[in-house]
Amino acid sequence: MATVCVRLKVSAFQSRTAHSRTVVHHLRKAIYIALIFGILVSCKQKTKTEKAEIKTTEIPAWKIDLDTILEENNPKNLELSKHQLFIDTTRNSETFKRLINWKPNRMDNDANLYHEKEIAKKHKPIKIDLKEFPRHWISLKKLNNEFVIYEPCDGNTTAFEINESSVLFFYQLEPEAELISELKKITENEIELKLRTVPQKTETEKTELTIKPTEFENVYLLTYSFGEWYVTPKEKVSEFDIVVNHCLTMKRMEFKGFDKK
Repeated sequence: MATVCVRLKVSAFQSRTAHSRTVVHHLRKAIYIALIFGILVSCKQKTKTEKAEIKTTEIPAWKIDLDTILEENNPKNLELSKHQLFIDTTRNSETFKRLINWKPNRMDNDANLYHEKEIAKKHKPIKIDLKEFPRHWISLKKLNNEFVIYEPCDGNTTAFEINESSVLFFYQLEPEAELISELKKITENEIELKLRTVPQKTETEKTELTIKPTEFENVYLLTYSFGEWYVTPKEKVSEFDIVVNHCLTMKRMEFKGFDKK
């Protein structure tokens, strides 16, 4: 009888132990599931937050790419109080008048005078006779295989001026100047110059510039030690359409749809 009681007690103990193990197993499983669910919910909320942040981030208007579809238009027919991108073909608009009558402003003159003085500290300027060779040149772009002038949103149309002693470079955003050291060649429509520049630009402080006519009417190629441009004399501006990136109140991206050279 005593032996039977002992066996019953052992059986009951084993049963309770097995039950306890089952309970612990289920508890652990429940905890693991709860942890995984919590992590998934946290990741989902984080993703939603990031998406919300992306949606609320605004791109500045000037960084938005321009519409590459250009249309010919008369500025008088456009609302010029806001941004407009168009091709001016009028030949008598304010845009054409500005280019034909363009002159460097005071800041341009001060910058060019500074460059000339710096170069003249080491190199004595000379004077040349330009005769009838054009002095003022406006840069050109190619659009659909046609030459046009580009008036940018920011800055001015790149231009060049040759005077008796120096060459002035009016880049889109800043001007530069170099002194003439030698006139190698000049004709009615061609010029070849040797120039002196600042040592920051080249160790030899020497550069060269040429302007020669191309096969296209009123189109010349200006070749400089640091680049080349299609150009036309300022007096011939009215022979070309103008791509105008008009932005009166807010800076915008510049038009990048011109033909590749």
